[in-house]
Amino acid sequence: MIRHVAVFRFKPEFTQEQRQDWIEMVRDLPRSIPQVKALSIGTDVLRGPSSYDVGLVADFESLEDLDAYSRHPKHDEVLAVSGPVKEHLAMADFEI
Repeated sequence: MIRHVAVFRFKPEFTQEQRQDWIEMVRDLPRSIPQVKALSIGTDVLRGPSSYDVGLVADFESLEDLDAYSRHPKHDEVLAVSGPVKEHLAMADFEI
C-alpha cells in the first residue's frame, strides 16, 4: 500500500470560496479514479507560521495505481485549477 501526502500553500488571490470549490473537486476524485482507495483533504486549522493551507492524504494499492491517478484526466482538471495559484507544494509518497 502506498500513501501519498501533499501539502499546498496558495497565492492570496486564490479566495477561500475558490479553495473550497477546489477541495470539493479533489474529494470527488475517488468516484472517477478507482485506484484511489482512500482520500482525505482539509484546510489547516492551526494557521501557524510554518503551516500550509491545505493537506491531502491518499492511499493506493501500488505505485502503478498512484501513477494511474497522477495521469488521470480528472486529476489534470484539479491541477488546472490549483497550478496557477499554487505558491508551494510539498509531497511525500511512502509504503504503509
